[in-house]
Amino acid sequence: MPISIGQRSVTDLPSWNLAIDSKVLLVTGSMSIGTIIIHLMTYLDSSKDLCDYALWWPKANIWLINTKWTLDQYGIQSDAHLTFTNTQKYLRLQLPDLRILSVSVDFSVSVFASVFKLCQDLGIRHPEELSFLHLPKVSNNNERHTSPRRRHHHHHHQNIGGTLNRHNSMGDSLANNSSTISTIFIPTTPKLRSINSSISYQRTAANLSKSLNSLSINDGDLARTPCTITTKNLFTQLIRPINLMEKCRLNNLWFDSSKSLMEQNVHENDFILLRFKYYSFYDLNPKFDAIRINQLYEQAKWSVLSEDIDCTEEEMMTFAALQLQIQIQSVSKAMLTFENDEINDNYDNTDIDQALEHLQNSLLGKNKSQSIHSLMSSKEVLCDYLRLYKPRRFLLKTFKRYWFVLHNTQLIYYTDESQQRSTPIEKISLKGCEILPDVNISAKKYSIRLKIPSVDGMNEAFIKCLTEKQYATWMAAFRLASKGRTIDEPSYETERESIIALLNMQLPISNTQHTKTDIQPNNYVSIKFAKKYKTKQLTERILEAHATVSNLDGTEAKLRYLKAWQSLPEFGISTFLVKFKDSSKKEEILGIASNRLLRMTMTGETLKTWWISRMRSWNVNWDKKLVTVEFDDEIVQFLPLHGTDSKSIHEFIGAYIFLAMRSTATMPNKNDPLQQELLFQQLTAAYS
Repeated sequence: MPISIGQRSVTDLPSWNLAIDSKVLLVTGSMSIGTIIIHLMTYLDSSKDLCDYALWWPKANIWLINTKWTLDQYGIQSDAHLTFTNTQKYLRLQLPDLRILSVSVDFSVSVFASVFKLCQDLGIRHPEELSFLHLPKVSNNNERHTSPRRRHHHHHHQNIGGTLNRHNSMGDSLANNSSTISTIFIPTTPKLRSINSSISYQRTAANLSKSLNSLSINDGDLARTPCTITTKNLFTQLIRPINLMEKCRLNNLWFDSSKSLMEQNVHENDFILLRFKYYSFYDLNPKFDAIRINQLYEQAKWSVLSEDIDCTEEEMMTFAALQLQIQIQSVSKAMLTFENDEINDNYDNTDIDQALEHLQNSLLGKNKSQSIHSLMSSKEVLCDYLRLYKPRRFLLKTFKRYWFVLHNTQLIYYTDESQQRSTPIEKISLKGCEILPDVNISAKKYSIRLKIPSVDGMNEAFIKCLTEKQYATWMAAFRLASKGRTIDEPSYETERESIIALLNMQLPISNTQHTKTDIQPNNYVSIKFAKKYKTKQLTERILEAHATVSNLDGTEAKLRYLKAWQSLPEFGISTFLVKFKDSSKKEEILGIASNRLLRMTMTGETLKTWWISRMRSWNVNWDKKLVTVEFDDEIVQFLPLHGTDSKSIHEFIGAYIFLAMRSTATMPNKNDPLQQELLFQQLTAAYS
């Protein structure tokens, strides 16, 4: 028998039956959601805590969260069937370090709000950089052996939630593996303990090597990399992308930040991934971001090992050396903690004292290094002899020697130094240019690759330096100039020193300095390099590179790893398949990075770069799915292809603008999550 609610209104307004789970209520269209919930709860178990419950409308796929709205405002009629369910549900969540946690998440709020709350519980600052990712499905083995034309045809007719060959597919087997244990995560305030890095302890090589080659994913300390190296079984699950099309498909698997998990067909105990979505990492501080740095390092590590991002052989050896050092530090600290728990309760002020001393010396100018050259005639001018090569068709690659002068952001060069007061050969504005390294330590090659925007696209130029110090000096200056900054700023010296440190990590070391640790080299490099060398050769190269970083502690090694990862040419570019309106080509690739948009060919070659700092507006025609981006001197229009959602592109652009506002005074109420979410949604949400 229907339960009558509000008998006064029943006689005045037409009433009808509303089904909520197994109950039927007699209601009118003018009744509010709050009134219905209040009366419904009188017929439910009073001993049960219902404060986290809300009404869900499965047919419309929405939560009835606004309790002031009436049934008529929501469009609910007699044929509707509602569910009164708990908004807090458990998910199986895989972190970037592959650990799987069973976490309680609010299914009724936006994904942005869910991630924000989750990261607060995990102890990860700046949660706006992360998001949830659908679990990619592993592709058919037969598909990889089909012809490229048939495989291309299959991708064209494939749904966006379909097959994807990505390294994240490793989670598929972990999710379906009955032996995998999910750790139930209870939100607490993480207690980060500091251990004096100067404490010496003895370890036998056998014990350390055994720990390095063991697998233990379920480690409770999220700030420490798991005591694991990629074993052979785990490494085979790192699915490498076949082409750029597969990379583009990954970005269709991100959850919509403006919708709730329930609205995106996620159910209780489903398996999803937590990853860093936006490659703009603000204020990485080792004192507050131990967990954040570790999870970011783990995501970077897997992207390198799976060849998700391309790197040279020397860069791979640097990554392998740093990974080995991080693993040694992690295992050593774990063993030290096990042997002497009392050390964990002693907080060491050494780092604070060193930081204060460094700050004092910096203010007094005691440790400020002297200029490595007498090349600077003033603070804002850098000049020296360098060699220049501009690629031309049918011409040999020959570098010519010129006298270069960098003044503010203008690069000027002359035939020689004596011609400096005459008309220069050329003036190049570095502001807005792409600055890429072209280095080979073994061959003593120190070149800088410039991509200069022009009316016809991107012009290239290569500048060759003679020494490592000369390369670091000019590379740091070029990077600052590309951002509209000068070498007169304090960050110039920091940038130059970081480049020198990165080069030093790649320097070969004599065999007498090699670490005697027994390692499995295939665990530290991608499959491409593992096949290129024999095990003994690979081990020798990794240990040779490791000798240059063996004095680093775990956190410093992770930061070095992230710095090297961020210096890769392909770093931080999220790609989408699109059709540009002004092009006759059927499909091209749009790349979105933290500071620029890129127009790319299907092979990954950059055709043109637009800088976000020069963007005036962007909008989407939701009916035609046409995206329009207006820059200072150009309007760019493109149409997403093959299931790519315009909302995904719109969200990436808006999110990077939101992230760029964090370091400026334009970001209001930085500590207010509600205001942060409101601003984020204003920049990223779709309004149709």
